[in-house]
Amino acid sequence: MKANPTISRGGSSAPPFAPGRSTLGLVAAALLGIFVVQGVIAARRDSVTIDEFVSLPIGLHALRTGDLRQDPINPHVTRMLAALPLLLTRPVFAPEPATAVWGFGYHFMDANASRYHGLYFWPRMVIVLLGAATAAIAALWARRLYGPREALVVLFLFAFSPSLLAHTHLVTHDMAGTFGFVAALYAAWLFLDRPSPRSAALLGVVLGVVNLLKLSAFVLTAIVVVLCMVRALRERRSGPSPARWVGLLAMAAIVALVVLNAGYGFDGTLAPLGAANLAAGGKLATLAAAAPWLRLPLPTPFLSGVDMVFEVGKGHEPSYFLLGELSADGWWYYHLAAFAAKCPLPLLGASLLALGAWLAGRSRGLRDYCLFVPVVMVFAANSALNSLYIGERHVLPVYPLLFIATAPWVVSALDMRSRSASRAGRAAALAAAAALVWYAGATLAVAPRYLQFFNEAAGGTGGGHRVLIDSNIDWGQDLVRLREYMSARHIDSVALAYFGRVDPGIYGVRYTPLERGLSKGVAVVSASFLMGRPYFWILGGRMRWVPARSYTWLQDLEPVDRVGSMFVFRLP
Repeated sequence: MKANPTISRGGSSAPPFAPGRSTLGLVAAALLGIFVVQGVIAARRDSVTIDEFVSLPIGLHALRTGDLRQDPINPHVTRMLAALPLLLTRPVFAPEPATAVWGFGYHFMDANASRYHGLYFWPRMVIVLLGAATAAIAALWARRLYGPREALVVLFLFAFSPSLLAHTHLVTHDMAGTFGFVAALYAAWLFLDRPSPRSAALLGVVLGVVNLLKLSAFVLTAIVVVLCMVRALRERRSGPSPARWVGLLAMAAIVALVVLNAGYGFDGTLAPLGAANLAAGGKLATLAAAAPWLRLPLPTPFLSGVDMVFEVGKGHEPSYFLLGELSADGWWYYHLAAFAAKCPLPLLGASLLALGAWLAGRSRGLRDYCLFVPVVMVFAANSALNSLYIGERHVLPVYPLLFIATAPWVVSALDMRSRSASRAGRAAALAAAAALVWYAGATLAVAPRYLQFFNEAAGGTGGGHRVLIDSNIDWGQDLVRLREYMSARHIDSVALAYFGRVDPGIYGVRYTPLERGLSKGVAVVSASFLMGRPYFWILGGRMRWVPARSYTWLQDLEPVDRVGSMFVFRLP
C-alpha cells in the first residue's frame, strides 16, 4: 500500500474527451438538481417516521427554551436547524414543563392535527440541503484527488443512491452525520497535505461542529488520529517531526473542545462525571464510581448522550432482526450485513475492486487512504460500540467515501473504449456504462420509496423484509400510500398493525387495531410487526407495548397486496 509520491491531485492522464469548465458545471448542477428534486418528492410522499415524530418537536423546544438536555443521545443542533422553518409557520406548541421526551411528539401531533404532515415539509428541506452540501463536498474532494470527470461520477452516484435518498429528506441525524463525516475527513485530508497551525485549527473547528450534529461522530477523533499516524509513518522524510504532529493534533483537539462546549453553552463542563445522567451499571457509571473526582472537559448533556450510545438497546426481549432471526443481543456483523443487503450491487462490486486495488498498492490519488481507512473504522466502531441493531443508516457515511474511491476506476473503464481498440477495452467500457445504468435504474424503479430498496442478492424490493426490517424498510413512512390505496379500492376501514408513532387517523386512515381471532376482512400489517419485531401499538384502547412475534401468525397467510412497507391480508 505504499503511496506513489509522484501522484498529484487530478493527476490522471489527459482524457480522450475533456469537456469544458462550463459544460462540467452544467452537468454537475443538473446532477445535484436531480438529487434535490428526488428528495423533495420523497418528502411530500413519506408520512412522518418514528424518529421524526420526536426529533422535530424537541428541536423546536430547544429553539424556544435553550434546553439541550432532552433526549441527549444526539445533539440538538441538527434538530434546531430543521426546526427553524417552524418559527415562520408557527405551529401550536405548548407542552407542559414535565413532559417526557415522546410526549413532545404526541403533543405536537395532537395540537396540529389538521396540518401535521405539511409542517414537516420545510424542516425536511433543511436536511435535503445538507444532503446536497454533502454531495458538493464529496465532489470537490474527488476533483482534487482525481479530476473533474471523477467528480461528476461522484455526483451521479449521489443522485441515484437509494440509501442516501432514503435519509436525505427525513428530519433525523443520519444525513447530518454523513455530512459531518465527509466534511471532517476532507478537512483532515487538507491538514495532512499541509500540516500547519491554520489547517489544524480548521480541522478542530470542523470536528467540533460535527460532534454537534450527530453524537456518533466522536468516532472521528480516533479516525483522524489514525490517519495522522499513517501519514507520519509513510512519509517520515517529508513530514513534520513527531513532536510537531503531537502539537498540531493537540491544537486541533483544544479548538474542537472549545467549539463543542460552546455549542452546549458550557453546560456542566468540568463537572464531576457522576453529575451526568448515566445508566446504572454502564461503562461510564462504573468509571464515575471508581473515580468520583474525575472531571472531563466535556458538557454534561454530551456525556449523557455518549453513555446512552453505549448502553441503549440492551434488553431481554428479542427486538433485533436479521435473515429471519430475532435476537435480544444482536450480531457483531449486523451493520456489515445490512450494508451488503442495501448497497446496489454495481457499487458493491466497484467498491470491492477499489479496496482490493488499494490493498495491492495501486493508489489512484494522493493519500487516498483517507477514504479507505475510515470505511474500515466505521464498520469496526459499529461492531464494537453500537448496541443498536436497527438500520444500515448507522454506516451511511461510508457511501460518499466509496463514491470517491470508485470514481477513478469508473472513469478509467469508460476511457478504455477510446484508448484501446481491443475487444477487452470495449468490453470494459461497456461493462462500466451498463453498471451505471443498472445502478440508476434500480433506484428509479423504487422511487420515491427509497427505504424499500434492497439489492437483487438480498431479495430485491419484494423480498428484503425477510432479511432486514425496522428503519431499513419500515419506519412508519407509508400512511399517505395506505390512505390512497384505501380510497382507490373503496375500502372504508382496515384492521391495522402499524409500526410507527403517528396516529393513522391524522392521515385520514380509518382503522381498528388488528387482533388475532377478532379482526375480520381487510387487514394491514407493517413489515416489522409481520416479521416479529416488538414495538408500541394500540391494545385495549390505548398505545402500549406489543410483545415480540405478536403478528407472526400472519406469515401463514398469503398477502393479497402490498402498500409500500405494509402487507395487506384478507381475514375470514
